[in-house]
Amino acid sequence: MLKQNLPDSPWYSSYEPNNYGDFFYSLVRVYQPETVVELGTEAGFSAYHLARGLRTNGKGHLYCYDLWEKYDAQKYGFYSISKSTAEDNLREYKNTIGLNLTNAIGIDRAYQTVDILHVDLHNDGEILNRIVPAWIDKVRQLVVIEGGSAERDRVEWMIKFNKAPIKKWLEDFSRRGDIEYLTLEPFPSVTIIRKK
Repeated sequence: MLKQNLPDSPWYSSYEPNNYGDFFYSLVRVYQPETVVELGTEAGFSAYHLARGLRTNGKGHLYCYDLWEKYDAQKYGFYSISKSTAEDNLREYKNTIGLNLTNAIGIDRAYQTVDILHVDLHNDGEILNRIVPAWIDKVRQLVVIEGGSAERDRVEWMIKFNKAPIKKWLEDFSRRGDIEYLTLEPFPSVTIIRKK
């Protein structure tokens, strides 16, 4: 999210204005996952709601990976969120969430399977192409990515830095024939990907 688009809340999340917290909570309640992995946690908005669902289910764990203050956020005009901000925001669920300060690239090698994967790494088509193919055969239920709508592909930083559109990446990725996807349009949009 760009500096000028940050909501006035502790979450700094573009998910918040359109109530995507309810979406993440409901997803966990419906699918009843044991293992959820989140790549890109920032201040913890989606993690909070994923963990809320896990706690209501009475089972499951969320593993979060982010670079937080080690991310070169200024390069693209983003705020850099500290890990301590996420820890403070997620304190209520500290027994459900593991926060790991590390690069998301290659984390797939630490897992044989997961139930749900959430990817929110200031996504663009290039980043998703480096992440999702490595995970897709390990994910038993759903991959959820931030973005996928034409509106999200037109945000200022995507155009300014000539980033690969997510919508085009989804079209290309679906040509492998064994996946299907659905994009929920309210900004910033989320796309659900699953194996057929």
